[in-house]
Amino acid sequence: IIIVISSLTKDMNSNVDLYRANAIRVLCKIIDAQMLGQIDRYIKQAVVDRNALVSSSALISGNQMAADPQKREVVRRWVNEVQEAVNSRSEMVQYHALSLLYTIKC
Repeated sequence: IIIVISSLTKDMNSNVDLYRANAIRVLCKIIDAQMLGQIDRYIKQAVVDRNALVSSSALISGNQMAADPQKREVVRRWVNEVQEAVNSRSEMVQYHALSLLYTIKC
């Protein structure tokens, strides 16, 4: 699983936005709470990315991870980035950011 995570982390740094978005979604499904700390920085950057697809993927993944009690504390640290995403031009990103904010606050 370490090799898969390494490969997906490499895709998160790709110039192709579709690869980045898909890598974020998959990583958040397979990663455990201990490994989440290693990719936390990349996901925070993705939340405020200028591309709506990448940003929405990170926000949706955050919503899914917030449901897991072990990952919830890491997601709570993203509040500043999520609040920035609320001010995005994209309505889709705004919606997903508001959804994640609600999940974090409750």
